[in-house]
Amino acid sequence: MAKSTSQAPLGIAPPIGVEAARKSLQREGAREKLLGIGTIILFVLIWAAIYASKILPGWAFPSPWQVIVAFNEIVTNGTLLKNTLASIERQFTGVILAAVVGVPVGLLLGANSTARAALLPICRLLYPIPGIAWIPLAILWFGVGFTSTVFVIFFSGIWYVIFNTMAGVQTLPAQHLDVARVYMTPRWLFARRILIPGALPFIITGLRLSYGVGWRVIIGAEMISSIVGLGFLIDDARWQLRPDIMVCGMITIALIGWVSETLFFDWVERLTVERWGMKTN
Repeated sequence: MAKSTSQAPLGIAPPIGVEAARKSLQREGAREKLLGIGTIILFVLIWAAIYASKILPGWAFPSPWQVIVAFNEIVTNGTLLKNTLASIERQFTGVILAAVVGVPVGLLLGANSTARAALLPICRLLYPIPGIAWIPLAILWFGVGFTSTVFVIFFSGIWYVIFNTMAGVQTLPAQHLDVARVYMTPRWLFARRILIPGALPFIITGLRLSYGVGWRVIIGAEMISSIVGLGFLIDDARWQLRPDIMVCGMITIALIGWVSETLFFDWVERLTVERWGMKTN
């Protein structure tokens, strides 16, 4: 009785099973995480080595352990929480306002040549002005505090949303636009079903950039025009010769940015862009 064989024909490799592919992806993900953690550990070791070498004076360059102790201090007395919440409130308010205004303007500039001819020159004139340059005027207009800081964040970040949204609309396939015109699609439906979904990867990129530049601007704004916030915390620590607290503020900003990228922007991409098959590797 001949034995049955399940071997694949010569010259044809057996197909990789779904389970094997899944394990391969898991191994690759674990490898990437280990590389990231290893880089962070290496950075901390270099930091500790520089402190131990006394290349920089101890009063100006804290050790990792001093920063940990300072973290415990400002967490325990509530200073870190108070200043972090103030900065997050201003940051998200400014970015949300930039999105609410910037996305419709970007859609208009991308879809309407007349609006583009009228508004694009002034946008290009205002875009290069640094957000920090608006702080003195913002203080004169709105006073010191919440409103002036939010205005600077909004004005610094809106251009990234506008230009990326406009670029997303302009890269839409021509046949999509032609079909909408042939069937005389109402404008609101055209924007909802074609413009926004088609430009979404660009819109998300614009929001990411606006969010990132917002943190850069808010720190400078809070140093000048606020008595609360992470920027104020860092500047106040400078006057106290507390570089350990300054580094705590910087690490807090980095952690907030990382959490926002991982939990919010990546989630939005998975929910929309990846789900609709619009993301390319």
